[in-house]
Amino acid sequence: MLKSLCAAAVMVLLASQTGAAFAGEKSCPAAGEMINNSNNLIMLSGTAKGNIHTVVGGMVGKDLDEQARSSIRFDGCGALMEEAYDYHKAEGNVAISMSNRIRRMQDGGWDSAYDIAIFARRDGQAQLVNHKQGEARFFVDKHGVITSSSDVFTIDDQPGFTSTTYDYDHRLRLVQSTARGSDGLSNDRSVYHYDKKGLFSEVISSNGKTTFQYDAKGNEQGSYSFSRTPVSDITKKEVCQRNDIMGNCILSYGREMEISSQGIIYRHRSTATQYQYWQ
Repeated sequence: MLKSLCAAAVMVLLASQTGAAFAGEKSCPAAGEMINNSNNLIMLSGTAKGNIHTVVGGMVGKDLDEQARSSIRFDGCGALMEEAYDYHKAEGNVAISMSNRIRRMQDGGWDSAYDIAIFARRDGQAQLVNHKQGEARFFVDKHGVITSSSDVFTIDDQPGFTSTTYDYDHRLRLVQSTARGSDGLSNDRSVYHYDKKGLFSEVISSNGKTTFQYDAKGNEQGSYSFSRTPVSDITKKEVCQRNDIMGNCILSYGREMEISSQGIIYRHRSTATQYQYWQ
């Protein structure tokens, strides 16, 4: 499923399923599809259909200064090779800038380097008020399944860490993640659910819930989410307007409502995505 490329997500959504061969040179793992889907739920927050080679996506805000772009590449067996994500939003006197880079490591795991900066305009000048940057490592077992991750970061030059463990069912589907560390906003437990057809359908945490919709053929139709921050409640609805031949959403429209003590803010976004598949 395809989620809006927005500031609420540190990592962009998209993933792939396994193919029949790795560039025609070696066979893929028997459980590769489930392994890839679970790993990409962790790193990219979603799944998609087909033997995907490359995904390029972009989002633009309709009623505010907001843009996001992403580029993701997979090998012939559906394993993530690299991802680049950039996001910017300016609203009122506040601006947010965010970037994330993921790359495959020689040991089979992944490395993610990210940077999140929040600026406030004061006396006509943009001043940095919060800055988090760090590096996360994703560790795998002998089958290639991510078992844990370690995030080492600084927040306004103060060091911190988050350690996360992941649990799976007997089919190697991700069912739970538990994060603990020095950043209270990152500490949480998420539970993942699947529908009767095995499609990823819902993720629930203490801060919110996201559900995904499909048609009778399993094509993406959209998503609905609710999240709670220290200062507001946010609801989002993403509606798919066009699918490609594999059923992945390539054009969607999003509506968001944020309620806080300051009032209600409505936001609208359009997201376009292009999938290229291995032949």
